[in-house]
Amino acid sequence: MRMKLLFCTLNFFALLAQLAAQPITFSRTYADSLNWPAVSNNLIEMNDSYFCLSRGNGLSLNSSYTMLLNVDIYGNVIKRKFLPRTFQNQSWGGLGIAKASNGDVFTLIGERLVSNLNNININISRYTSDLDTVWNFQNTDSTSEDYPGNILISKGTIYCTGSRRIENSNPASFRGIMVVSDTSGNQIDFKEYNLDYTSYQLNTIIESYDNSLYLGGLRYDSLYHGLLIKTDSLGNLIWHRWYPELWGANINSLSDTTYLLTSWSPDGLNSILTKINPDGDIIWQREYPFGTGLNLYTSIQTNDGGLVSVGLTNGDFESGNDAYIQKVDSEGNLLWQRSFNGIGSGVDFFSGVLETSDGGLLINGSTNEGFSGGGQNLWLLKLDANGCLDPQDCEVGVRDMPLPDALTIYPNPANEYLNLKIEQGSGTYTVFLHDAMGRLVQNEILSGVGTHTLNLSGLAPGIYYCRVVQGGEVVGVEKVTKF
Repeated sequence: MRMKLLFCTLNFFALLAQLAAQPITFSRTYADSLNWPAVSNNLIEMNDSYFCLSRGNGLSLNSSYTMLLNVDIYGNVIKRKFLPRTFQNQSWGGLGIAKASNGDVFTLIGERLVSNLNNININISRYTSDLDTVWNFQNTDSTSEDYPGNILISKGTIYCTGSRRIENSNPASFRGIMVVSDTSGNQIDFKEYNLDYTSYQLNTIIESYDNSLYLGGLRYDSLYHGLLIKTDSLGNLIWHRWYPELWGANINSLSDTTYLLTSWSPDGLNSILTKINPDGDIIWQREYPFGTGLNLYTSIQTNDGGLVSVGLTNGDFESGNDAYIQKVDSEGNLLWQRSFNGIGSGVDFFSGVLETSDGGLLINGSTNEGFSGGGQNLWLLKLDANGCLDPQDCEVGVRDMPLPDALTIYPNPANEYLNLKIEQGSGTYTVFLHDAMGRLVQNEILSGVGTHTLNLSGLAPGIYYCRVVQGGEVVGVEKVTKF
């Protein structure tokens, strides 16, 4: 009896240890009489809590505002601050947040003069981790119409991208800009890039491995194109490139000294990830379909080398849009993809993602209560590493996608062997087999018409996903059961 009790006790503590190792998950919206809609590109983890920047129209404040929010690891509000109130009484945007080495928080937003609705100025602010104001700084040209993009802090310098409207342009045309200041709130420089395009804007900024800067954005004339600018550490233009197959380009650094562009096709049907070298040349480019259309807004590289991206999957007006998240491996091969619906039938989307210290994924975005006058709300989700809100009720596999008529997979269920029959056409197919957690367990290259056989004898019984790729594009995905 004593041995049995000891065994049960050990099992209990083993279970507690297993539960403790799992990331905390939650789904929280933040709405009250102030009406907190949200769009935000950055998240910070600091002091066992999370910081998020969002924007909206405060009913009680009688103006637009930006909100800096600090929540605990369960999503409960620790403190929030409506900002700024230093220069004007209306703020526009909430687009950048970064942290200093001492734990201070920097924000990048735009402000609109209520007395002059044509002026919007970029404002940088510094706050302590308790959200007390250290300083506010506004770019010195107060007569312009400047829209904020994003913020980077490096070696005591703050770089802020954005867009400036060309004076008296109709329709509105913009040029990319960058505001440079020190961490004490003193402006160092201001750059306006003249690229001879009809209109373009800069949304993201990263530091390269040689201390230069990459600025991602979009160019638009009759069509939209991805835009990438490389500058030196002072913001002076080195080169620029555009990518006509992309609707804009947000850029991230990868661990192998290459870079990732996150975007979608100009027709809005598929999301696109593009890996490039330091000269902007394409190494690989992958498209990902989902539903009736898919937009990707931003990506991160996770500690296992994979790439997690978030955005929006398109629906119709009746059902609205759902928020979307996906993960691919280091070569862009799809591991899993998921969509989430928030609190109503309106437009839901994810706009930022952060890998947290417990191995989970913190995501921010927006959820709408519906088309009947409901408000748009700040939405924070904490998922596990597999994109699950409830790990006990979450099958994380690659989403099924009908196979083309010329391709048949059988038998299903299968035991030792799985057959893939190619009935017509030419070219080469690559077959990827993933387990139910999205991990790649086997892949083979198939060429020519005929029946090809995969040996499954080394795999454990369970659910698998057979993903077929041709020419770098997924042409079909089928769930296969091995017994």
